[in-house]
Amino acid sequence: MLDENAFKNFKLPRYEQVRWQIQKLLVQSKWTIDEPIPSEQELASMYSVSVGTVRKAVEGLVEDGLLVKSQGRGTFLRQPNFATSLMRFFRMRNQFGEDVQPIGEIKKLEIIEAVPAINQKLQLSENDPLIYIERVRLNENVVVLSEKIWLSAQLFSALKDIAFKDFANLLYPFYYEKCGQFVSSAVEQLSFKKNLQDPYLANQLSEALVQVCRVAKDIQGHPIEYRESLGFAENFNYEITIH
Repeated sequence: MLDENAFKNFKLPRYEQVRWQIQKLLVQSKWTIDEPIPSEQELASMYSVSVGTVRKAVEGLVEDGLLVKSQGRGTFLRQPNFATSLMRFFRMRNQFGEDVQPIGEIKKLEIIEAVPAINQKLQLSENDPLIYIERVRLNENVVVLSEKIWLSAQLFSALKDIAFKDFANLLYPFYYEKCGQFVSSAVEQLSFKKNLQDPYLANQLSEALVQVCRVAKDIQGHPIEYRESLGFAENFNYEITIH
């Protein structure tokens, strides 16, 4: 995203300028996920432009996936649905054969020194400390996923003062609520691992595992979380519909 000084050097259409100003407010967490942004009329007054200019700017942000319109309610900051993202790869069912979401449980959280490979993924300086989290996901009290998570210690400092039991099952809305860090998108890579033993999964070396590596990014496209999730290959499931 352009910084303000660079932005001013470009002669962009008025609606693009308004679009940029609204996005800047989203980055600054001016609105919560459940709070609509000002109406088109209010934004038009705020930026001294026509409603048509505002509408074009807002539509551009909707197309970018940053905003979502709700009929009769207004326009909101869009929260991507990461609740089922891992379930694209791992299908969990209960004793009745119904699809279920595993329950998250924090096992470890600590401030650690910089890890060069991780700091590079998070675009941090080589000496910036990290928050390191170990978390498991349980299905009917059985560990089915093991996760390692790295975050900037500066951006997520509030997490170290929160009891493990008070962490939400879905971490991304929790990050936003507690640290003001909004996850807007993510990039994932999947691979199969052999001869790898995880203490939480308590797997045998002969059992194949699936690893999903994810870099989660904020509205500006900056990486703010790196996560590695391990699960049993026998639970691996991938389904896609191509139109």
